[in-house]
Amino acid sequence: MAVSSSSLGSAKALACFHASYLAPRRTASSSTCPRLPSIKMCASPAPPAESRKTVWVWTENRQVMTAAVERGWSTFLFGSKDLANDWSSTARILPLYIDGLEIFDEGNKKVAAISKISSPSELQLIQPDNVEVQNTVIHFQGDWQVIPAENIVAAFQGFAGTVLAVSKNSTEAQVFLEALEQGLDGVVLKVENMDDIIKLKDYFDRRNETKSQLQLTKATVSKVEVVGMGDRVCVDLCSIMQPGEGLLVCVGSYARGMFLVHSECLETNYIASRPFRVNADSMNVFFSNLGARACICYSPW
Repeated sequence: MAVSSSSLGSAKALACFHASYLAPRRTASSSTCPRLPSIKMCASPAPPAESRKTVWVWTENRQVMTAAVERGWSTFLFGSKDLANDWSSTARILPLYIDGLEIFDEGNKKVAAISKISSPSELQLIQPDNVEVQNTVIHFQGDWQVIPAENIVAAFQGFAGTVLAVSKNSTEAQVFLEALEQGLDGVVLKVENMDDIIKLKDYFDRRNETKSQLQLTKATVSKVEVVGMGDRVCVDLCSIMQPGEGLLVCVGSYARGMFLVHSECLETNYIASRPFRVNADSMNVFFSNLGARACICYSPW
């Protein structure tokens, strides 16, 4: 079992609270049973960290180049080798060269293909089965980026390659990086103003800081008691949880700390697996003056 020092935690799903009778639990501290030794439990290994987003920079402005290199982005797109050679003499960069709708490295190896999209029907041209190179750069034409960004994220689910979108400013880049809460694999930031480089880096810093705020620590179950019959609250999600996954729950009405409660995704001898469900404490934690049975459903839609 793991305890969080933060009160943050949410389930991105439709939750239904069910009232059902909770069978008595065996005790280890009653007068008729000897006390069991403490059971140490800890959270399962954390899921893999979110894949790192790729940022390529497409510019002819030396200040933009300098700002990008200082922030760790060293891959640049060029239309000619003259500018690339000039910048390579003063900064350590990785130049890529645009030739029509193809992108090559210094060894003249094709590393990416550019797909220009100006209508929804053209999305079919960049489906995963049609991609011939590891990297695909999507260049949207017009001002309707939000919808296609979401469609492309969905279309490239499970695709082993890298999909990047050309962005004209840091705001557009954030849209592509957050579409469907997952985003594309990265962006090609095509700008001539170094402020967009600074803003995008600040965005990544805030994003990384937010993701690293939640810290889990080990806890010890020191005693188990029979408390009699009662009602329990179950949270049913619209998604399936895997072993090691659950919800952070304020057990015992306290928000100073939260317990990571494992889902019912494991089979037992007494009950079938319910990988969408988490037992989230007794009814009195959530409601007052409630009858013996109730079903309260909440929908965010």
